Amino acid sequence: MKLVKALIGFVFLWLWACSIAPPQPDNAGALRDIQAGRSGDEVVVSGTVSRVLPTEPGPTGVHERFIVQVRDAGQTMPVLVADNISVAQAAPIRSGDVVVVKGELAFNGIGPVIHWTHRDPRLRHAPGFIQVGGKTYE
Repeated sequence: MKLVKALIGFVFLWLWACSIAPPQPDNAGALRDIQAGRSGDEVVVSGTVSRVLPTEPGPTGVHERFIVQVRDAGQTMPVLVADNISVAQAAPIRSGDVVVVKGELAFNGIGPVIHWTHRDPRLRHAPGFIQVGGKTYE
C-alpha cells in the first residue's frame, strides 16, 4: 500500500511539474500578431539582439531597451524590448546575444514593442521574463 501511495504521489508531482513548464517561443504567432496589430497579446519570442539601446526613464520606472530580430520562415522583424529594471533585475544583454523574451505586445510610433517582461509586483498582469546566457530574469 505504501508503494502504491508513493507511486501515485510521484505521478501527481510529475504531471504537475510538466504542467508548469515555461512557455516556448512562437515566433510565427508573434509575427502574425504584429502584422495584425494585436496590441495586448502575450507573446514569447526568440531571436538575436541586434542593438542595445540606452536605458530610459519613464513614468513607471527605468527601462533597459534592446532590439531583437524575430525570425520565422524567411521573415524577420525587429522588435523593441523594454524591460522595467525598477521592478526587475536588469538582464546583461549584449549585441549578438540569443534571447527568449515573454511579455505583452504593444506598438509605439515606430513599431512593435514587447513590455511587461517581468513580474508585476501588484499582481495585475501576467509575468514575463528575459532568458539570456542560460539564466532567466523576471
